[in-house]
Amino acid sequence: MLCKFFGVTLAILVACLVLSDRALAQSESSQRDATRPVGSTTVKKISATGSADGGAETSPEQKLAFLTLEASEGASRGFAAPMCSYGLLQIGSTLAAFDADKARSLLRDAFTSTMELRDDDDNKRRLQSEIMRTLVSLFQSDAEQLLPQAVSGIRSGPIVTMMLGSYAKRKQWDKGLELLQQIASVDEFPYGGASVLMDAMPADMAAEKQTLFTQALASYKSHEHPDTLIGNSTFTGMISRFGLTMPPKLALAAIDEVLSQAKAKAEKAQANEEIRLRGTGGSSQFTNDYQYQLFALLPTLRKLDEGRAKQFLDDNQDLQAKMLQFPDGMNSLMPPRPPGAADGTAAKAGNTSARPVVSLQDYLRLDTQGKIDAIVQEAESDPVQAIAHSMTLPLQLDKNSFPRARALENIARSNVKKHPGSSDAALAQLIKVVADLPLSSETEYLTSAADLYLQMDDKDKAGKAVTEGFKVAEKLLAQDTNPDSPNKGLKAWWPSTDAYRRFLELETKISDRGALTMLKEIKDPEIQMLGSVMVARALLGLPAMR
Repeated sequence: MLCKFFGVTLAILVACLVLSDRALAQSESSQRDATRPVGSTTVKKISATGSADGGAETSPEQKLAFLTLEASEGASRGFAAPMCSYGLLQIGSTLAAFDADKARSLLRDAFTSTMELRDDDDNKRRLQSEIMRTLVSLFQSDAEQLLPQAVSGIRSGPIVTMMLGSYAKRKQWDKGLELLQQIASVDEFPYGGASVLMDAMPADMAAEKQTLFTQALASYKSHEHPDTLIGNSTFTGMISRFGLTMPPKLALAAIDEVLSQAKAKAEKAQANEEIRLRGTGGSSQFTNDYQYQLFALLPTLRKLDEGRAKQFLDDNQDLQAKMLQFPDGMNSLMPPRPPGAADGTAAKAGNTSARPVVSLQDYLRLDTQGKIDAIVQEAESDPVQAIAHSMTLPLQLDKNSFPRARALENIARSNVKKHPGSSDAALAQLIKVVADLPLSSETEYLTSAADLYLQMDDKDKAGKAVTEGFKVAEKLLAQDTNPDSPNKGLKAWWPSTDAYRRFLELETKISDRGALTMLKEIKDPEIQMLGSVMVARALLGLPAMR
């Protein structure tokens, strides 16, 4: 067993002892709190001797953070596999910038711990995915060593695409090809990852590209595909991207295989599975996977064998109008993003502008958003009047929309530098309003309020907002542990866990002592461990990990 028992409250005990020593040595830690910049993100890389690069001694904050992380590791190893894995992942990620060897060891242990999970495929997959993503970005060779032990979806999914993308960027073709062979020997060929590598290969590697395409076809033939797969990471996407650069006979064989499998699936289906797609080029729907695959592959087939393409269209007249509207198939429906464009910008704009008002609720939502925008604009010239107008907005429009709170938050944010007094007034009203919101939304707005108070260097009011937030976290924990309706998800992803982490991060920016006091008040030992990691990250100036 990787996870052995350690005292769960050890992190708190050690941290409190350190605080006591510091209090004796420094007289009062609040003096340091007052001079430390709020929200500082500067970190120093710590050597094995415990001093910062250049010979400077480790700061008191860093000493406290490292001792807390050490104790948190002991606590993590005392938990069952899911939380042991997640705790070691968080600690390893935190230490990566300070002690690479220790971080690598922790991340490998986190992955190994997931192997203890039985009959919990969802958590196992999610945990392994997070661990492998972290390893790929920090220690790719370790990720590759562990890859064969990962669950099937990870061995051929986005993690592998990341690895191959890294090799492609560094032009390490041999390593990329070796990884592809390793995966293909135990799992379905990673079409998306191979496409990334092939895209980057120079023209004189045409033979290697053809070999990969041939291997992809063989893998597709030997696997069943019960689900409809859409996008560049599919074999269909690979054919569309590289089919015209392959020998025609090979490309046509690939198209035939995809269509054959899709048609067989459609004939076996008891009912049509409607597929709806929407992109910046428009929207369309297909009666089944076969019709979609034909739509996606016809542009390539036309250039390879125009007669066969015409025959397919004659046999599938429902598709003729779609091909007239989108002559380049998926490239017409979802055009490739132009170089330099922000991710998702075009799609979002197209979806938003094209969306019709189809119900009274839609109309009210759009009308209310217009009022919020007008109030926020008014706040630039007359924040007092804007606050008054925001109080006329409804408290709640639907389960995810809280116009009054959103308007007050926006007023406070837009005035935090120019008119801090107006920002303070808006936050005062916001604190009152959120008490009537659902707990998850109350968490969101109290977090925002405390952060804005810190931006105004008002630690007293920020602390009060955090204190209220901690009470909300306790209520969320009561909901998550309600015996009549318990939260069955991994505790690391509970709403209460997220709330505790949010407010501990903020409290650490206000007072180390206050954060450690709050840690002691968390009743759940696993959440307490994750909270201690959050405190350590804040002490080191690292961003929160949600």
